[in-house]
Amino acid sequence: MPAPAARAVDFVARCPYRSPQHPGYTSWVSFFPGAGGRWYLTCEEVTRVDPPLPQCSLDAWHRMGLPTGYDKSQYRMEAVILESRDGLETWRVISRQPFRQHHTVGQFGTARTADGRFLRFVWACYALEPSADPAAVLYVSADEGATWERQPALHDPRFVSYPHRLRTLRDGTLVLAAPLAPRWGTPARPLRTCTDLSAPTDMQMTLFFSFDQGRTWQGPLPVLGGQSVSETDFVELPAGDLLLVNNSIFAYPGRQLVYRRGHTFTPGPLERAAGRTGMGEENMVPETACLTAEGLLVGCMRPGAYQLSDDLGRTWWPLQDVPRRGPEVYQPWIHALPDGRIACAGHFGRDAPIAGDDRDDQYLSLHLFRVVQERRTRATCLAVERECDAPARRYRNVFTLHLQGDGQPLADRAVEVWYVERGQPGYASANVVPLDERMAMGGTRIVLRTDARGAARVDLSHLDGRGPHHTIQLVARFNADRADAEYQPCQTCQLECYTSAVQDAPL
Repeated sequence: MPAPAARAVDFVARCPYRSPQHPGYTSWVSFFPGAGGRWYLTCEEVTRVDPPLPQCSLDAWHRMGLPTGYDKSQYRMEAVILESRDGLETWRVISRQPFRQHHTVGQFGTARTADGRFLRFVWACYALEPSADPAAVLYVSADEGATWERQPALHDPRFVSYPHRLRTLRDGTLVLAAPLAPRWGTPARPLRTCTDLSAPTDMQMTLFFSFDQGRTWQGPLPVLGGQSVSETDFVELPAGDLLLVNNSIFAYPGRQLVYRRGHTFTPGPLERAAGRTGMGEENMVPETACLTAEGLLVGCMRPGAYQLSDDLGRTWWPLQDVPRRGPEVYQPWIHALPDGRIACAGHFGRDAPIAGDDRDDQYLSLHLFRVVQERRTRATCLAVERECDAPARRYRNVFTLHLQGDGQPLADRAVEVWYVERGQPGYASANVVPLDERMAMGGTRIVLRTDARGAARVDLSHLDGRGPHHTIQLVARFNADRADAEYQPCQTCQLECYTSAVQDAPL
């Protein structure tokens, strides 16, 4: 099964920053641009102090649901900002904000506005003081990170949030991806690790929007179809819509389009990614993604596995010729740079205990490379049309497929139709089993070739006369195995129709 014809070149790995203490803890990165070609990295830096700071209470430690070895309360906690003014070549620390009253900062959502302010979203639910407002998650600095002002609550205080990704769109709109979960530390939900067994999921990924440089926010807008998702990323498409990636860490890896009209964003359905999407590298949906000028999606999954998609996230493939460097970009954040390079930042290591060993000497890591596309795969579209017999006031069980590549008919190409009758193995009343598994269970597969008009006709008239409630489910697809490397795969929606489709006679 051939992958898209693209590979990585000019790969460079750098260490922008590491702690003077060892083992070091400079972890959990945000990576974002500023004006004038400046770039910023943030991290949570934890260092030992002598004497140690007062330890948090046993109740606070237990309430946060922390494993042994992860209590940071006796260490110095700082949110650090680094700046680069020379194309990501060199970095310097420009800001340190103490977070004494937090177990973790959680500053994954950080940005710089066009008017020069820093916005920092934090995991306020990890405050050591039980009376802290878990919804007051935004800090703003107007003086290069020297001082910070906490903003009013972003969301309903009955919930906690874990802000994960903040990106700035081309027109300056800020979009924050933040999962919401019921507030913990209450009599009804004493621990962070509590689960409501009456709910399909306790956590809902949402989006917040700001159209005035982060001064006011709209939301939350639920996305990702009610799945239990704590981390997602998104890219802005050329038309202004958003494409969310639901990565292979979670139960339903795939993609979701969020359509934009002015200040209104409307989520489409969450679509399962094609192929195998488990934690193996092949077809793995990444946790961070960017869009190149050529229309390729480039993504990364911790701790440094890179993926490529040439069909806007419907299928993913390992990016070729990326050196195996080890765990250098854990919890990655990727960007397509204006000069055509790809930059991906994270921290070396893992989700390590605070008092680790030598292998837990964590530091900031940055990968830079270019993607060379040796051959562009052509976009495809496949449509299915049911034959109409207007004089008889009915639709026949005859279907025509229409295949196009880059908007033109594709002749002499193999297309396949699979259908299954209601109640037979492979039939599904709910869309919970992947198509390939259903095809293996039963149904009928027919392979056809398109004619000069890009059309192929399938006659299922043997299904006539099966009764008024008899239905079939029918799907057509092209190049599902990518055997034709010149074209992208495509698949129709599942068509479910009554085989006896005769309209009632007029009264």
